[in-house]
Amino acid sequence: MYIGIDLGTSAVKIVLVNNDHVLVASTERFFSTERPKPGWAEQDPDVWFENVAAGLDELAEKYRDKMAQVAGIGLSGQMHGVVLLDKHDAPVRRAILWNDGRAVAEAAELNLAEPELVEIAGVQAMPGFTGPKLLWLSRNEPENMDAAKLLLFPKDYVRMKLCGEKSTDVSDAAGSWLLDQKRRQWSRRSISACRADNLTFPEVFESAQPTGVLHTELANRWALPKGVIIAAGAGDVASGCMGIGAVDGKRGLISLGTSAQVVLSSNVFEPKTKNLAHTFCHALPDTWIQMAAMLNGTSVLDTVSCWIGESDIATMIAAAEKQFDGPGKLLALPYLSGERTPHNDNKIRGAIIGLSHSSSAADITLAFLESIVFSLSDGLAALEVEEDLPTEMALVGGGSKSAFLAELISSILGIQIVKYEGAEFGPALGAARLARLANSDGSVDTVITPLPVQRVFEPDAELNKRYEPRIREFRRLYQGLRAD
Repeated sequence: MYIGIDLGTSAVKIVLVNNDHVLVASTERFFSTERPKPGWAEQDPDVWFENVAAGLDELAEKYRDKMAQVAGIGLSGQMHGVVLLDKHDAPVRRAILWNDGRAVAEAAELNLAEPELVEIAGVQAMPGFTGPKLLWLSRNEPENMDAAKLLLFPKDYVRMKLCGEKSTDVSDAAGSWLLDQKRRQWSRRSISACRADNLTFPEVFESAQPTGVLHTELANRWALPKGVIIAAGAGDVASGCMGIGAVDGKRGLISLGTSAQVVLSSNVFEPKTKNLAHTFCHALPDTWIQMAAMLNGTSVLDTVSCWIGESDIATMIAAAEKQFDGPGKLLALPYLSGERTPHNDNKIRGAIIGLSHSSSAADITLAFLESIVFSLSDGLAALEVEEDLPTEMALVGGGSKSAFLAELISSILGIQIVKYEGAEFGPALGAARLARLANSDGSVDTVITPLPVQRVFEPDAELNKRYEPRIREFRRLYQGLRAD
């Protein structure tokens, strides 16, 4: 048995998996984000561990006999966060999250002043990355930077609580803009450019390496055996790839959660920084991720549900599907939190055009569903794979629950979309698989395999043609509304 813990932006998901890759049990705990100023996003790191502990308490109560068979724990989590700890390993301030946009000026400055570091980091500096936020903190909160002794990423704060070790993995470190992606080690030059030389950085491990052993008192609390290994784990995207077996260029990944990513794997380091794509270390040695990262995924639908007064998103989507007969009457931009790929535009916001007295809640819902898929299309284009498209894209994350949305993605992108059983737990399942590898229980070929297929969505060629001009309109709308 293995446990996978996925620390997301709005919830922590925990899975219990047996050696046959079967999901035995799962639990989910939700928490909120603090927004002290427009464009800011922060969370209390201790809330993360409180929710992890509560989830494991539940599993221990319901599945005590299964928990007694656990050999390892793997970690996955939201990337790019800033968790600053003092000399007592206590948080200096709330963590600054990936979707926090305060470091706009700092990111632009780094790109202009350090073009070589852009290639080393595999991506242009963006406001959500760890490095630019550290530069912002050095200028705006020098007292907190002076008090800070250690930097950790969100999932690695949970690791420290679990086993005491201050470690991270290459894929999570890759999202900081502080890692030499090709060498898979910290870049002292990047750290200096971000004015973070005073900080200690966690030791970097490959994702399937062990990093410590669970504290005995916690093992007793959760009915786990002594000596449970804590694997290095991975950032949520890389871990999601591990969960569904997307480790080569033939099988891509679309992760549709609070944010969204289009991901392909490669065994060569080939940054596409001009396209604002991300080239990050993967969770397997000598492997990298080519990723388009969009800030606005299913969180857009959460907001739309508030606008139209429908609390149940499934009902909201069903209403849009019921009246669907092709491209909708309205056109929307989903950029409620700005956008990364392909725009790196922190100022752009959402929009909807074409409203009339007859526009319905279903029309609005469809427009924003389409806008999410249009942004995925932009992301795929940024990866420059038009002549070598993957044969299929796996769909994971909360957005994978909607068959209608999966059908839209398949037809608009013109690619077969595959939903796997347990896909909504992809990153957590990947973390559990990495824990198994860290325990030397199997090989990559036997552990990192595709999950059972639940459903395959084939593209509708006619619908694809009908959406082509709509995508062009979508791109023109952004160009017309962006701030110069």
